[in-house]
Amino acid sequence: MSEPLENEIDEELRRKQLKALWDRFGLYLIGTVLIIILSFGGYEFSKYLGYKNSERSSDQFESALEALANENNNQAIDLFETLLDESNGYSGLSLFNLANIAIKEGNIDLALDYLDKAAKNKNLSNKINDFAILRSGYIMLESFELSDIEEKLSNLLNSVSPFSFYAKEIIALAYYRDNRFLESSQKFNEIASDAASPRNIASRSKIFSEQIASYDSIK
Repeated sequence: MSEPLENEIDEELRRKQLKALWDRFGLYLIGTVLIIILSFGGYEFSKYLGYKNSERSSDQFESALEALANENNNQAIDLFETLLDESNGYSGLSLFNLANIAIKEGNIDLALDYLDKAAKNKNLSNKINDFAILRSGYIMLESFELSDIEEKLSNLLNSVSPFSFYAKEIIALAYYRDNRFLESSQKFNEIASDAASPRNIASRSKIFSEQIASYDSIK
């Protein structure tokens, strides 16, 4: 077997290994988002609901959730939308739920519009605003241009927000998605080498950086 062919086979094997890592960590990223919701979003929303709760809003929100559970999306949407002008946490929760519905129905632009409103909602904490931006980034990673993703995440990328490293990870993944392997490897390496990077993200980034760096195409 010739050396060029051996190299080609080796690289193909490495690509398959990285795909396996992507499949594994893709699920992990989803889990990470859920953890963020519970640890940051859940806490922040509970604070708002604790101090700014109203019986009418509470009953209406419960009705919307019940409609959603019964797969009556149109009724759920109507109920959630009536809560958007409320000056309490239910406005934010409704925006996130409306985004969820839009995603399930394949209307990504509408989902991003709801999240943009959540990001700008002054009734919500800065953490919840930032989380709305981060979630938009995860959604856009599927098919949006890298420049659009960078623009969406720009405030997080240049901040000390708890979500800044997750935003950087999204950008590194976007470079990989676009077959810009050298830049992707460099981005992952920057995350892994940053002493402030959370351990789970640093470990994951180190694996991706080293695996991508082994590609013959970027040596």
